[in-house]
Amino acid sequence: MDLLSLPWWLLPAVLFTLPVLVALGVNRWRFHRIGMSQHLVLGLFVSTCWIAALIVILQQVR
Repeated sequence: MDLLSLPWWLLPAVLFTLPVLVALGVNRWRFHRIGMSQHLVLGLFVSTCWIAALIVILQQVR
């Protein structure tokens, strides 16, 4: 499967939502807290933006 053939926004969306959902679930069931660290969410968002930018650049070069 070629990851560049998918819509450009699909991989970054999955890479952002899955870790956020897992972290929210772990915090809720293991530590009985609602929410998660804002620094973790920001870090995930920034890394996802970088990955999205790389995907768009690679698609244009291709």
